[in-house]
Amino acid sequence: MNGVVKIPLTRRRSNTSVGSSGSQESDHSLSHPNVGTTSNALQPPILVYHESARSIVFRDHLRRTADIEQSEGGYAASSSPEPSPTNNNLETKADHEHFEEDYSMELSVMNALFGGSGSGGLMSERITIQGFTPNIVPLPLLELGPNDEFLPLLDSHDRNLWTSAEREVVDLLDSQCAVVKTIKNNDWTDFLHRFKSPHPPKGQYPDDHNDIPPNGDYKFNSFVTSTTLLPAGGKKMRCYGAAAVYTSGIVFALPKFPDAEAENKKVESTRTWSWPSGYSAKTEFNVDSRGNLINGRQEALVPLSTLREYNNDYLTKEDYMIAGRVVKGGLQTVPYNEAFVRVGGVGRLVNGKDVASGLDTRRSLEKGVGLPVALFVRTATFGHLISLLRTRARLMHVWGQAQIQDIPLLYISPAQGIRVLTAKLQHELLQIASRGLNPFQNPLLHKTTIDNTDEKQLETKLEELIDLDGSIREMLTPGECVRLAGGFGATDESIAQILNDAMIQDKNSQLAGELKSESHRLQDIVNEGLAHAVRSGDYYTSRQLLILYTLVASEGHQMDADEKPKVATLTESGPEANILTRTMSLDSGALLLKRQAQSFGLTINAENSILPPRPPPPPLDTDRLRSATNSDGLLAVLGAAQVLKSMRDGSAKRHTEESFLAVEEWCEYAEQSMAFRLASWRDQRAAQGDLKIAFQKDSSFMAFVSNKAISNRKSFAKQLRDAAKQTDFSDVRFLTAIFEMISKMHSPCLRLELLQFVLGLDNRYSIAHVKRSVELAATCLSISASTTV
Repeated sequence: MNGVVKIPLTRRRSNTSVGSSGSQESDHSLSHPNVGTTSNALQPPILVYHESARSIVFRDHLRRTADIEQSEGGYAASSSPEPSPTNNNLETKADHEHFEEDYSMELSVMNALFGGSGSGGLMSERITIQGFTPNIVPLPLLELGPNDEFLPLLDSHDRNLWTSAEREVVDLLDSQCAVVKTIKNNDWTDFLHRFKSPHPPKGQYPDDHNDIPPNGDYKFNSFVTSTTLLPAGGKKMRCYGAAAVYTSGIVFALPKFPDAEAENKKVESTRTWSWPSGYSAKTEFNVDSRGNLINGRQEALVPLSTLREYNNDYLTKEDYMIAGRVVKGGLQTVPYNEAFVRVGGVGRLVNGKDVASGLDTRRSLEKGVGLPVALFVRTATFGHLISLLRTRARLMHVWGQAQIQDIPLLYISPAQGIRVLTAKLQHELLQIASRGLNPFQNPLLHKTTIDNTDEKQLETKLEELIDLDGSIREMLTPGECVRLAGGFGATDESIAQILNDAMIQDKNSQLAGELKSESHRLQDIVNEGLAHAVRSGDYYTSRQLLILYTLVASEGHQMDADEKPKVATLTESGPEANILTRTMSLDSGALLLKRQAQSFGLTINAENSILPPRPPPPPLDTDRLRSATNSDGLLAVLGAAQVLKSMRDGSAKRHTEESFLAVEEWCEYAEQSMAFRLASWRDQRAAQGDLKIAFQKDSSFMAFVSNKAISNRKSFAKQLRDAAKQTDFSDVRFLTAIFEMISKMHSPCLRLELLQFVLGLDNRYSIAHVKRSVELAATCLSISASTTV
């Protein structure tokens, strides 16, 4: 957690340790005697848990005193790598001693109010400030960013490393027998689904350019679209659109003809239109209702063979034709030409065979030239190359893995021509991305928040998850794979397999007696993945990691309970190791993320009570990560991890018992004294104003004047007592009880603070954050239980 500061107190001691994690505002806090007389150098006040939930004190000098200790080389300790905040206007030693005297006076009053045992029983030797995040300190940036270039790709020329499909597509581009098309970044979804769902005819008359639905040997819808015929090697000509907006593109192979005359006849009969470089056809505005060209577009047509002649001139001559005019002296790059070609129909062909069926198949300008034979990117930056990998994942999701598996990935630029992103280079790219590249989301999704998730954007997110298949897992370490998953997104199946392998290694190490202490490979790699999710601000992948981690850990617990695992059989290929058939069967392979499309977590209901109880997974270390983000979604995910941790280590049980005793004690004093209630309201309002704490509304004065605050807190204490009696704090029943309490709260103050204390959350967790965290924690436990019903 950010900024855990220890301060020595010489006046009073206690045998009790500090127990807190998340203070905000205090209903029964006591103001420091000097409040209102301090100088402008004072920093805003903070709230600190001393001892337990029964002594929550509102302080305004404590942080400044911590700064004094730091400046004197004292107790500037922190539980996280990030340093605690410092104050440039430090007080003198005399001020420090004066503060201790005043503070000791106040503790005497607190002892009297809360049943302390004189001067020796309440305060510990050191006070710990916990649950306080004065500012967010992001994780340090890594060495590389999305605008840096992947240099190995630029230096790649070895044709011997290419696959058969890669050699074929490069030869097609060199011989100008392939066309390319760039697609706007936010138009990919519509374009990909166009191959499956035909568009209705534009007019009432027959048109050669209408869509042809799938039929017979033609498994895909075919339609006509604008493409570009690049010069040999992809050089000299720029593609349509700016690279930032049209990042990736596709390559379509053209049918082969015996000669140019045969091709020209087929082009004419199928009305495969093409225009020279620099001519703006704009067919969307220049085709009439009968499918004929208007406004001079017909007269400007040239055959494909003429486009090839012009392209050769661009590479070999200094004077050439651009848009019907002679350009003397040459240009560094020339504008794109345009070819109106029918695509789709058949699948992806490599050397005349359909890659999915293995059958001999032919392309045609009449029925369609098939699916793309390659994908390409226009710059060699990490940002665009990762986008290329995500685009390939989307093609696999929409068209099927069989059609897209091993599709060539290219880099095409007017200056450097064609480079092939081979499998070896892809592994090197992913390795660099996992180690030194700052992760990033798809720019189209960066505005998606926990309360504002567009269905179309979520579908895009699900489609572009990268498959970390066996070849990648062999090249990269589990930690590198999970960092990729957390930072850039990966499929459920691949993440589950990685986590499962780590769990099996832990079990093997324990059973073989290799380690004196318990192995934590599984927890370590999940922490790595969550750190990269925080770096990228991606709460979807962080939630995915937490759910899958709970599933795998639950499976490991079941293996221990059944006493099945043996060193000889606990291998990655053994039946016990293959949890995918059990964990992923819950959704029949569907993405767990999609289960949560409309709700952050599963709705908690009575049905969960009949599921076999499963303990929470081993705790994750998320303190540092929570202090590095202010994202609602990430706070909820990391909060859920903290909730599970509190259940696992027993702190939730201890803090629950302390909390209902604290509330009952407050109610006892409040019933006896109106002044006590008004003091609570006053200090609470001060905390709300000074700390900008996570309350949705200011505390109501009338609630404290009347008995409303007392009745609310009595009910809260009773609910906590009942929860303590009905559950052992280690399964979803405890979370169900907490969820029911939260659902009935409207503007909690002390109750919210104590819930933070019980669950181990910090002072940024509003009632909505706490609810989301509890809901997701319950989701994890419910899914882990339901996979073995």
